[in-house]
Amino acid sequence: MGLAEIADLSGRYFTPAGIADHISPYHKIKDEKSFDAYLKALSRFDFLKGGELCLGAPLSISRESLNRLDYIIGSVHALRIDSTLNLFFFDSRVRFPDIGFFTRLYTDHLVRFLNETPMHILGHPLLLPVFLQKQRADDLFTDEQIEQIVSAGVRNQVAFEISGRWQVPGEKFLREVKRQQASIAIGSDAHSPESAFNFDYPLMMMERVGLDQSALFTPQRK
Repeated sequence: MGLAEIADLSGRYFTPAGIADHISPYHKIKDEKSFDAYLKALSRFDFLKGGELCLGAPLSISRESLNRLDYIIGSVHALRIDSTLNLFFFDSRVRFPDIGFFTRLYTDHLVRFLNETPMHILGHPLLLPVFLQKQRADDLFTDEQIEQIVSAGVRNQVAFEISGRWQVPGEKFLREVKRQQASIAIGSDAHSPESAFNFDYPLMMMERVGLDQSALFTPQRK
């Protein structure tokens, strides 16, 4: 999906567009040169300039460069089990039998990332690996684990994305978000024109748990 196409859709939907492409060693934006090219391309359009960091992956872009973005999303796409083993969420071959260990590890990683990584939004909270995506995260994570994650977000002023593409987080997580008066962000996480500006799930969940516009994080242009 090209930037001109997104700009056209933004005009048709009368909705400002924010672009947050992936920034990591595994994507095309992975160093200062590619980052500069990315910002230059975005500057041709009236977009909010964002970026999505792969939390836990090494990054060769400076803090000063990242501060040129209007907003930063941090998302978990893999978990490091130890120094030699990563659990990649989108590898359908991966299996991990100890679900309790997985949720504890996931919680610990999220809390640490929220405490240590500069970001405005936590992307698709509690998105599960492919082999677990037929289950609901609300059923796997304890109330205490969810409370710890949301508390870390509140403490570090990080908003929690409600993802239209992945349809996460679930109701239990969002009720804890409301209880702690945490901020939220709504995103389509679109990778195609068909899914762009699709906020059906976020808006439905906001209504279901009683979150209103006062809870929304709004990026500021730089």
